[in-house]
Amino acid sequence: TAKQSNSTKIIIMSYNPMYTTSTQQAVAQRGTPATLNLDDIFGDVMFTPDGDTVFLSEEQDTLPSGEKEVSTMARKVQGDRFVPVQRGGGLYTTQLHEREKPALTMGAAGQAPSYQSVPFKKAPQERHHLQYALPKSKKGSRGSTRGMSEQQKSERRERNREHAKRSRIRKKFLLESLQQSVALLKEENEKLKSSIADHLGAAKAHELINAHQEQTNPSGLSDAALIASSQGAANKVLDDPDFSFIKALQTAQQNFVVTDPSLPDNPIVYASQGFLNLTGYSLDQILGRNCRFLQGPETDPKAVERIRHAIDQGNDLSVCLLNYRVDGTTFWNQFFIAALRDASGNITNFVGVQCKVSDQYAASVTKEQEDEDNEED
Repeated sequence: TAKQSNSTKIIIMSYNPMYTTSTQQAVAQRGTPATLNLDDIFGDVMFTPDGDTVFLSEEQDTLPSGEKEVSTMARKVQGDRFVPVQRGGGLYTTQLHEREKPALTMGAAGQAPSYQSVPFKKAPQERHHLQYALPKSKKGSRGSTRGMSEQQKSERRERNREHAKRSRIRKKFLLESLQQSVALLKEENEKLKSSIADHLGAAKAHELINAHQEQTNPSGLSDAALIASSQGAANKVLDDPDFSFIKALQTAQQNFVVTDPSLPDNPIVYASQGFLNLTGYSLDQILGRNCRFLQGPETDPKAVERIRHAIDQGNDLSVCLLNYRVDGTTFWNQFFIAALRDASGNITNFVGVQCKVSDQYAASVTKEQEDEDNEED
């Protein structure tokens, strides 16, 4: 870390001991936080079902949701081994092929003509998609030092300090990267405005820019802008679910659907391409239909009841359950549902995000869900 003329390089070099070899190489190749691929630093970040973040490289006692190989048939625990879940009946047991009829939960195989196999067009769970991680066991809570020697306690405190230090550095690095990106975009935006003024004159340029902003977004923030013209405009945008959350999901190409509870049977009004790839259905088959066609003979009724209760109450929920594709094949889905509200707090839509998870992950989460249900009974 000899003297550098560029202060940014000094900051990056001082971060190097905290990162993996691949991250250090990425920093060396790209040079600045503004151009660094954040996947190199945050690619191992996952979320617990409670919404907490977990860095897998720093947490050895976690089970990642990712699959080493993309499975086409879910498995469940039976005794001391995993066995395949029986295939469902496919499209023709859901009534989705008949537009005038409501969607049904998928029936068992043999109840209707079988549907041709629909393979994944690409991996249903990409690296940048929503991912989940879960502590393997609640035994030996991180905060408990009972039965530990003084040396072990000291080593744990040191590990915790190191973990906190890494987390602070990661967050600081991300914040600095975003700040630099925003600053560069603002600078570029001002250059474009100056160029327009040079060519058209100040008065004409001012009129043109204002007219464009009013057309693209009356709230004062155009689709391409990052900074609102006022605090009120910013709040209005943040209250607009279509502009904020949905736009973010679209940009990230997540697997998700949007439903409209104001219509009969709370039907799907939007489905992402990722959702269509994950489930195998086509857009014309599912638009205007309730999501229950994803359920099937071995979907846990208690998980379905959790979803129904969350919708009735307008609450956010994350739950793991077995779902069925159009051809009757199965997958474990860590499902997240959230209510989208307008500026007055009224629910306008629900968004459901699907995350295909491994059999091992599903076994852990469903066991915890089962324990929770038994405690409530």
